[in-house]
Amino acid sequence: RSETIRQWNKRTGNRSVRYILKFKRCVYKYNSRNIISNLQKPLSIVALIPARSGSKRIQGKNIKILKGHPLIAYTICAAKQSGIFEEVIVSTDSAQYANIAKHYGADVYMRPLKYAGDNSPDIEWVTYTLNSLVEKGEKFELFSILRPTSPFRMPVSIKKALNQFSNDKRSESIR
Repeated sequence: RSETIRQWNKRTGNRSVRYILKFKRCVYKYNSRNIISNLQKPLSIVALIPARSGSKRIQGKNIKILKGHPLIAYTICAAKQSGIFEEVIVSTDSAQYANIAKHYGADVYMRPLKYAGDNSPDIEWVTYTLNSLVEKGEKFELFSILRPTSPFRMPVSIKKALNQFSNDKRSESIR
């Protein structure tokens, strides 16, 4: 399991990028001061998009249609267009959500129902998904949680958040 992650609560000016977190069991070690200073050094970063199907207040909210596309499609597209993620992963408990995510170009990890309940904390599905990546032999240095309920997030916002995270030597995460 990953260690408890210390939150860095400095306002970024863009609340739509929820987290960019450093996974404690990463395979590579790096000097965080040099991560993004020159965008030539490629980092192995994965985007994690949670898409639980059991919303109580708004049924199927992650796939509600907005301007002709499901809500989750906007997050997948912003992540892909940012150009910083090696892999864009949707973690879901629904075959319907999985098919939609695949249609828009995301990889899908089906999470067990025990990590998809109303009161399931993020750390459970995040740990499950990251451990699944490690077991498959995938290597990454950072991960970012991008919520599908922020459809107006732009790719440039994701890049700005990563820059801010990498330029602060003391931070382990950004919210």
